[in-house]
Amino acid sequence: MSLQNEEVEVIIKVKRFSPEKGNWWQEYKLRVDRFTQFTEALRRIKTEQDPTLAYRASCHMTVCGSCGMKINGEPRLACKTLVLDMVKKYESNVITIEPMDYFKPIKDLIVDLDDFYQRMYKVKPRLYPSEQVLKGEAEHRLKPEDQRMLWKFAQCIWCGLCVSSCPSVRNDPEFLGPAAHAKGFRFLADPRDTITEEREKILLDSAWRCTYCYMCYNVCPRDVEPVTAIKKTRAYTKIAKVKTPVIETGEKHTEAVFNSIFESGKIEEAKVYLSTYGLIGSLRDMIFLLKSGKLNYALIKEKPVENITEVRKILRGE
Repeated sequence: MSLQNEEVEVIIKVKRFSPEKGNWWQEYKLRVDRFTQFTEALRRIKTEQDPTLAYRASCHMTVCGSCGMKINGEPRLACKTLVLDMVKKYESNVITIEPMDYFKPIKDLIVDLDDFYQRMYKVKPRLYPSEQVLKGEAEHRLKPEDQRMLWKFAQCIWCGLCVSSCPSVRNDPEFLGPAAHAKGFRFLADPRDTITEEREKILLDSAWRCTYCYMCYNVCPRDVEPVTAIKKTRAYTKIAKVKTPVIETGEKHTEAVFNSIFESGKIEEAKVYLSTYGLIGSLRDMIFLLKSGKLNYALIKEKPVENITEVRKILRGE
């Protein structure tokens, strides 16, 4: 099928919601061309077919972050996604649109983002300059190398896609979430900011609760790489004055992984687990693995890689 110069009829199935009726699917047919974004498709559905359909959209150019939703199950910005791109990718003219996961639905594709904004404001998302700067007695300047490093993390548009796809947010209420960490690190690493110690207290414990699944990396429409911000935030642990049990466990895990690779060239999971959680903690979890029939996987004996000296040179930075 040529998609270059023709209109194609597609069926868009929207997962709708109302507090009174709950969830239901509704289908809409319309013709689109290769320039039709999903925000345009939804606008046409609303104006031409069904004025009761509710969704958020504003800038239509990946700036405002208001049109986050799931398209064929993928967390995406509707304004940045072309309808025919999804037709081509999935080889189907039937496309599903759903509200973002995790957030409570309000109506159709509109979700309650209060939880998201609360997470963002917890990290104090603004610069706190010195008293001299506030009084006009001094001027802070940002070096080009610092600006280049911070620029990426300042590009967050608060769309919520990363939080909606993050498993740690669902499982750990103390985890601030990827977007808040990207925003928090943007100011933690800014040399003009004056509340570094307070930011460390807010961010460090939470940073060690991330599982590095990289979902935030995959879904971010602005390539902010929140997981990179979390990794960089963890580096501040070395200078932190206060360390929570979560931070201490994270440091043990990092050291155990390094030692395992240094000794064998591989991550020997049983050894790493024992070094991280201690004998009692490991025995407790071994009982769980035994009951679930997964203990054999934990006790696999790894063979050291050949030429381990080369691996050790890399780890020593030689």
